[in-house]
Amino acid sequence: MESCIINTKSSQLLMMIVSDVADIIRSAVKTLPITKMECDFPEIHKDDVTIVNEMWHCPGLRKLHLETGRTNNLEVLHCVLYPDPAYPIPIFGCDIVANDKVVTAAIVDVSPVRHLNQIDIYPAVRKISNRFQFKERRALPLWSDDIFSPHCKFMRLRTYKERIDYCELLSQLLTVYCGLVEQAELDTDWVNTMLRLDDQIYYCKQQKKNQKTIAVLSRWFDPLWARNYIDTILFDEPRM
Repeated sequence: MESCIINTKSSQLLMMIVSDVADIIRSAVKTLPITKMECDFPEIHKDDVTIVNEMWHCPGLRKLHLETGRTNNLEVLHCVLYPDPAYPIPIFGCDIVANDKVVTAAIVDVSPVRHLNQIDIYPAVRKISNRFQFKERRALPLWSDDIFSPHCKFMRLRTYKERIDYCELLSQLLTVYCGLVEQAELDTDWVNTMLRLDDQIYYCKQQKKNQKTIAVLSRWFDPLWARNYIDTILFDEPRM
């Protein structure tokens, strides 16, 4: 009986990871001078599916996007902080997929773009990443091979301790990242800006190759709606 109670409590705590991670992200971005952005889909409700989108922007970041969603037996979180290509800032991203037994996917990365020449964030990212080791590492899909950093973490989380470690990893990376955003200065070299623009467009195009995203959204809604949502909300390509 005691074992059943512990397992039930552990499952409940794993399901809470989406709300906890969302709170960590909101707290981190509020340290920046953010302004709320209008969104075509602030809330989406269909049958047992609910999706909520929150968007902001600030100097250095063209869009900060936090999406949370849930069904009767699944919770998801998606977050990308997209830099303004005129600033030497990498891309921050994280995702969570959780059911009532396990976090089937947890990922976090500070994804590189070219000409991050003002402040090198990666020694700090590497140091933080190396502090946290997870038992069930997952292999990255082929489409992501050249958009994520060597310090990307992608894994399953089965225990409360792993959940806590993931939240702490995320919090520390966000602290370093938001500190970089605050310090970053406009790069007046047009060539550098165009290279970072190309890298961010490539990042978005590669993310759109994730067949799981289009499959899930198409099942919940329909394929045309899903493609438009991916192109305009999740992975909209920057323009200058």
